[in-house]
Amino acid sequence: MKINKLMGAALPVLGATMVVCPAISGVALADDYTGWQTSHPEWELVFSDDFNGTELDTTKWNRIDYVGWNVSDWRKYQSRDDELVTVNGDGTVSLWGKYGDYTSQADQAGTNDTYACGGIFTDKTFAFQYGYVEVRAKFDCTAGAWPAIWMMPTDGSNWPKMGEIDIMEHLNYQGIVHQTIHYNGADGTRTSQSTTDANGNSTAYFDQDDPNDKLAFHTYGVEWTEDGVKFYMDGKCTATFNTKTNNPNWPFNKDDNPYYLLLDMQYGGQWVEDALPDGSSLNPNPNVAMTIDYVRVYSTPQAVPEPATATLSLLALAALAARRRRR
Repeated sequence: MKINKLMGAALPVLGATMVVCPAISGVALADDYTGWQTSHPEWELVFSDDFNGTELDTTKWNRIDYVGWNVSDWRKYQSRDDELVTVNGDGTVSLWGKYGDYTSQADQAGTNDTYACGGIFTDKTFAFQYGYVEVRAKFDCTAGAWPAIWMMPTDGSNWPKMGEIDIMEHLNYQGIVHQTIHYNGADGTRTSQSTTDANGNSTAYFDQDDPNDKLAFHTYGVEWTEDGVKFYMDGKCTATFNTKTNNPNWPFNKDDNPYYLLLDMQYGGQWVEDALPDGSSLNPNPNVAMTIDYVRVYSTPQAVPEPATATLSLLALAALAARRRRR
C-alpha cells in the first residue's frame, strides 16, 4: 500500500486465493503470545534487533531519505532530523511524526514549518527471500497518522511487478490494522489483496471493547514461503494468500526476489485523508510515534532459497554459516 497508492475494496482477484484463518475470537490478546520460535523451534533466527542502548545500529538500519515533494505519499515527509528517530534506552525505538521547523525538510508552501516523519529500513544492509518476520510495536493515534511495517523487493523497478508485503498499516483512529499484498494480476494490471474487506472490516483488529487497545504493544507477523503469504497478529493467523499457477505474474515465488524491511511513521497522504470521517481534517499539530520493541526474521526450515548473502548483516551471515555447518 505504499507507492502512489489509492486503495479501494480489496477484492479477490485471479492469481491468488485468500483463506481466512481460524477466528481469533474478536480480540487479539498480546499477553498470551510468547514468540514465534517457541512454537516453531525448527526455524532459525537470521536477523534481529532489540534496540538496546541509545543509538541506532547502522550495521542493520539506514534512515529513510527525504527525497522531495514529487514522490509517493508515504515518503513525502520523511526527514533525517535526529529527534524523529529516537532509541530510547529502554529497549525500544520510536519513529515520530511531528510538525515544526525541521532543518532537513523543505516546505512546499515556502514557510519554515512542515510535517516531518522518521523511518528506518534495511535497504543495503539486509535482504532475504522466504521466512517469518515478526515486529512488536505500538503506536499513537491521531487524524493523519499512518504508521507502517512492511517489505519491498530489492528490485523495486516497475512496482508492483516484484510485489510488496505490508505487514501492518494503521490509519488515524481506526480500530483495525491493514495487512496487504500488492502485485500484478494475470492480466498485468496492478492489484491488491488485504485482510480488510469492502466494508472496512478486518480479521486483524483490536479489542473493540477497549478503545486503548491499539495503544498497547502487539506483534505483527508474516510467514512468506513459496506456497504463499500468511499474516499474523499476536501469533494468531489473520489471512493466507495462496499461490496459484493461473497467474504468471505472481511475484512471491519468483527466483532471486529478496525483500528488505521498512518501518516508518508517516503523516497525511491521500489514502489517510480518504479514511477520515466526513467533516474531519488532519491534526494540524501532530506529535505521534510508532514505538518498536523488537524486530526478528526467521529462516524457513527448508531455507530455499537461502537469504541473499550479498545483503545480509554480519549477524545474519554468522547465523547462515552456522546453519550450513550443521547440514
